[in-house]
Amino acid sequence: MQQPYYIFLSDNGFVLALTDKESEEVTLIHPFQTGQQTLLQGGFAQSLFQQLFHREDVDASGAAQLSIIEKQHPWLSSLSEAALIPSSMQHAVIGDELGLLFLEITDQCNERCIHCYASSSPECHDFLSLEEIKSVLMQARSLGRPFVQFTGGDPLIHRNLVEAVAFAASLDVQGIEIYTNGLLLHEPLLEALLPYQPNIAFSLYSPDEVVHDGITQVPGSFKRTIAAMHRAQDMAFKIRVGMAVMEQNAGQEPLMLDFVKSEFFLDATSVRFDPVHETGRGESLNTKHITLLPSKGSHVPSEEGHHVVVQTDQPKQLEVVQATSVSKRRGKLAVCANGQVSPCIFNRSHQLGSVREKSLLEILGANDACRGNLSPSIERWNHCQHHLSCADCQMVAYTLGDNT
Repeated sequence: MQQPYYIFLSDNGFVLALTDKESEEVTLIHPFQTGQQTLLQGGFAQSLFQQLFHREDVDASGAAQLSIIEKQHPWLSSLSEAALIPSSMQHAVIGDELGLLFLEITDQCNERCIHCYASSSPECHDFLSLEEIKSVLMQARSLGRPFVQFTGGDPLIHRNLVEAVAFAASLDVQGIEIYTNGLLLHEPLLEALLPYQPNIAFSLYSPDEVVHDGITQVPGSFKRTIAAMHRAQDMAFKIRVGMAVMEQNAGQEPLMLDFVKSEFFLDATSVRFDPVHETGRGESLNTKHITLLPSKGSHVPSEEGHHVVVQTDQPKQLEVVQATSVSKRRGKLAVCANGQVSPCIFNRSHQLGSVREKSLLEILGANDACRGNLSPSIERWNHCQHHLSCADCQMVAYTLGDNT
């Protein structure tokens, strides 16, 4: 008897798998390209069964067989990394455990960046209280051992930042990072943060002062950010650079790599390039034509982030069977300054609930994760790919459906 699953492929969206364990056959079908399908039998089918249902037992020979299929069928690239997840909200969003928590402690910012996904500015006034921050951190810790990024707005504006960082450190989270423009990062604050040694990420948009200040709309911000980076580095804080790429600075990625190497002795692993996300003020910017230089840097430790799966209803109303075993996956959550929870700091169209009304566990358990997957939709998939740069986030957004 054939049992249908949808398998998410990080490189090429997802495919339908009609599995038949008795005959040891799997038919893989592209959901949007008519006639694009292939039949796996014998050892190839067994290797895929192992990959999907007993990933921890996959050996080198099984992985090699799936690699052969990838080479023969380019539309199945990354098949050797495919996995299934259950369709509950919690497993769809965070997987086996929470791996990354974006904690937006305020939406107020002392810059007015033209692309800001949160539309932050000095006029914004939402803050999470210290009590709310501590509560969210404790709840997040019960869902895993996440890497915690304090962000905003600009988190340095929050008067309880040091206490929040100290509390996160006391919970033995995987790591702590403060994402900032650095304008308020003076020595007294660095000294207060020193016992907890958070990483500090700086938003830097160009090695050209004029370009950077044009994007932030704050004259002199380039010099102030560079000075803050030097202060942090001089006090032994680990720093990195995040560069959002848009029309105003497109093509300057190599120049940025040269600049941070000469100015701060940082290599490419300490720089992350991201496309401007079409949310907030970034929604008005056209970035479709921009090609990014691939990043070697990441905002989280290397063990975070594994390829994941979309599992949906089969188009012809066949019953979809829940996966009984899944690969290890550590997902993301974002808690915004107004208390709203979303799957990612950049996916603000999917609001899952508010921490001011429910706990994280209640929010994750409140909805059917696959409510948007009544049938495969190329339009929804293209929308997710265009608006979100991370394969994991694309899958989650597709699974949750269209909330825009």
